[in-house]
Amino acid sequence: MTRDVLLAIEIEAEPKVVYDTIASPEGLAAFWTPDVRSEGADGAELSLGFEAAPTRLPAAVEADAPSSVSWAFGGDWPAWAGSTASWSLQPSGQGTTVVFRHGFPDSMPEYDFGSVALTWALVVARLKDVVESGGAPDPALR
Repeated sequence: MTRDVLLAIEIEAEPKVVYDTIASPEGLAAFWTPDVRSEGADGAELSLGFEAAPTRLPAAVEADAPSSVSWAFGGDWPAWAGSTASWSLQPSGQGTTVVFRHGFPDSMPEYDFGSVALTWALVVARLKDVVESGGAPDPALR
């Protein structure tokens, strides 16, 4: 069983623009963390670095352009190892509806879950800002 962070936001850009931001190392560096290593999108290995973290966060990437991206996390982050984050992108009105979901085991402590949920909300809001501003880098985390 999992406990999910579930967020939705409207972004005034075509799904391909949003997808390219989420699926590329340059895009991730613009809205999430500037320390991104990746070989590409679908089937690639993603590795993220954060100043406050002692180890990198690895993830296997699955992508279906331009409608979805998901990351299966591994590594030495106990609360994140075995979890999956996914982005679903659907055309809507003048842009894209983005639905973000990150599932964690029920065993994750509530205080950790609350902190992670708040952080993801900030990251998703930063994605919107970066895409709508034309890509001016301003990562939510360092």
